[in-house]
Amino acid sequence: MEQENKEVFIPEAMSDALFEDKITPKQRKFILLLVHSEGLKTATQCAIEAGYAKRSAFMIASRLQNVNKYPHVVKAIDSEVRANTERYRCTQERSLSTLARIRDKASESGNWNAAVAAETRRGQIAGLYVDKKEILTGTIDSMSRDEVEKKLQDLKEQYSIETTFEEVKELENKSWLSK
Repeated sequence: MEQENKEVFIPEAMSDALFEDKITPKQRKFILLLVHSEGLKTATQCAIEAGYAKRSAFMIASRLQNVNKYPHVVKAIDSEVRANTERYRCTQERSLSTLARIRDKASESGNWNAAVAAETRRGQIAGLYVDKKEILTGTIDSMSRDEVEKKLQDLKEQYSIETTFEEVKELENKSWLSK
């Protein structure tokens, strides 16, 4: 059986733990492929791509992740996961800096809409803009007559509305309506 000479991209290490003396080059490749494939490859696939034999790749991948058999590899995997997480962690400072770069590039290329949008987002992150929304619940139907009259009076005072009105009383004898 001929082995494929497929070139495999090995991500750059982010953790110094991968360069300890106990970590072999194959183990380092396995760790990098496992951590940076982010669930797109199985541990067995990562072992094969790191250079382990296909026949034993499943067993080796399992052993390399066993803290009792290879504690230094498990420690390096954990260290690389933490370094990778930290690299992509979203912080206020990181977002502000990224948006500033986007704004600057957009301005340089004359894309003013993108520049303004990036700067607006920076302002929102910095707390310069407050988005106020008022959610009203209930309807006039759920209010009593006194509450409605009070609300109307408040609105008149608030907006200086001058009105005159005449109160209409209900008719006692409504028989003429049905004729």
